[in-house]
Amino acid sequence: MLPGGRAARAICAACLGALATMSTASAADVPVAPPKEVWTVTFATEVRYYSWKSDRGTPTTQNNQPGAGSQVYIPYAMQIVGKPLDDIKLTVLVRSGWVHSHQTTAGLTGTVDTILDTVGSGTLTYYGFQGVQPFVGLSVNAPTGRSALFGSAANARMDPDLVEIGSFGEGWNIGPTAGLNFPITSALMITTSVGYTWRDAFDRERSSSEVDPTKQTPTSINPGDVITGTAAIGYQNGPWALSATGTISEETTTVENGADLYRAGRRYVGTGTVSYTWPEKWGQTTVTGSYAHSNRNQVKFLAVPVLLTELFNTNSDVYRIAVQHLFPLGDSFAWGPTGSYLHRNHNTYDSTTFQFVPAKDRWAAGGQIRYAAGPNVTFNARAEHVWVEEGARPALPDGTQFSVLANGFVTALTAPQVSSTGWMLSGGANVKF
Repeated sequence: MLPGGRAARAICAACLGALATMSTASAADVPVAPPKEVWTVTFATEVRYYSWKSDRGTPTTQNNQPGAGSQVYIPYAMQIVGKPLDDIKLTVLVRSGWVHSHQTTAGLTGTVDTILDTVGSGTLTYYGFQGVQPFVGLSVNAPTGRSALFGSAANARMDPDLVEIGSFGEGWNIGPTAGLNFPITSALMITTSVGYTWRDAFDRERSSSEVDPTKQTPTSINPGDVITGTAAIGYQNGPWALSATGTISEETTTVENGADLYRAGRRYVGTGTVSYTWPEKWGQTTVTGSYAHSNRNQVKFLAVPVLLTELFNTNSDVYRIAVQHLFPLGDSFAWGPTGSYLHRNHNTYDSTTFQFVPAKDRWAAGGQIRYAAGPNVTFNARAEHVWVEEGARPALPDGTQFSVLANGFVTALTAPQVSSTGWMLSGGANVKF
């Protein structure tokens, strides 16, 4: 998927492997040699449970009550891979999910039960050329979820750094992609691609540009389209496996109720993974890191009728690192510790969830276990404890904060530094036919 839409979010955890991360905009894992003429179908699903409690509810500037909430998220995906012709590989992926999201903070109580949007994607790769493998893909987001939540249900939108799903639907998205794989050696692959995502309008229950943030005026959001360039490299030799991916995304203007609202700045994202398999059955260590940066947005400012580049960058830089190790136990079991750290350097407006996300540091530590019930069936379970320290959000003496989206000052509570803790528990299966 391309950055800039909820269709871009992964719906399966790392334990679901390549099925979870397959997209038309990334083909670094396409094999060098054409697969044999066989079709495979893989189904993956998990049940994930999130629970959190905090000094304040979310959003932290709505009231000063202690916060708590929970979320049950069940993603599911099916992938079909095969060769319709000798030199052509076809990959088709369909994914969706169901979520129960519930906040119990006094004054911010709300519940949502809904299916999420359904995403379908397909990739055709051609192997008939020497030294280069062209591919084309298409991704479609179908609005089967709920984009507008009225009444108390809107309070079920919680901080996406505390729960996995912070938004429950959008409009139709159509994203074609084209690219090239360059198999340099049997161990080294380079991939380049470019994609464009058309994002259709959808309804929302409360505009982020309301002068009174407690209103739930129905509003129509037409999010900006996104063009993304991707470059990736993958290397695997002996015990080492390395991959790195970089993307640059440019977004057009987002329109609200027929009027220009803002235009997100150019976005840069880099990710890398290093994996090492230790000798003598000591298992495998995997380290993953990522960095995201966005340039300054174009926004409404005072009474100027056109969008202007903001005076300082209101987008946050996000750093993530995760480590896991798996110890084998016989031929079927593997277990090991997990840990991760996230740093968001200041408050930001997230254009993918249409909500503000506070600056924070987030730590997580836990463990996982996997069981191979057969050559085509794998079960997994994971548990992590989470600690979050959220940055303060000061207001002016009159109790307001300036909002570039509201084109003025809005009423908001001063939020001190907020501490939160939580749990993430999951279990699932991956079955190949």
